[in-house]
Amino acid sequence: MGSLLFSGIASAAQAGFSWWPTLREGSTGGYVSGLQANLWAFGQQPYTAIDGSFGSGTKTGVMNFQRYAGVTADGVAGSSTWNRFDYYSFYSTDKHWYLDSPQSSTYWTFYDANGTRVSYEVLYKSNNARVKFGYVN
Repeated sequence: MGSLLFSGIASAAQAGFSWWPTLREGSTGGYVSGLQANLWAFGQQPYTAIDGSFGSGTKTGVMNFQRYAGVTADGVAGSSTWNRFDYYSFYSTDKHWYLDSPQSSTYWTFYDANGTRVSYEVLYKSNNARVKFGYVN
């Protein structure tokens, strides 16, 4: 049992989006906030809507991103959507990465997989000033 627990902790500290859970309308929590931060960096979610609640506005934002990224626009953030977010990411270390939207010259999202927690920050590209901060898990 201990090795299963350790394995779960290790996966929680991975960089990238491939291990993130499937999210859909009605989902809540930090992963939804991270998704909303990504959508905001892509111009598909207003800043005030980073609230951890996957409602109709987030679903519309996901569908718009999916159309842009060339995946099925079903409004569900599953593996194909997370893989496309990975495509737009670059890694500064094995625990830190940026989601960099070609659609925005203003914002990007920085992630820090430190220990068992993953945090996100929406930053201005020009000076890395923080706009929004939160935890995914």
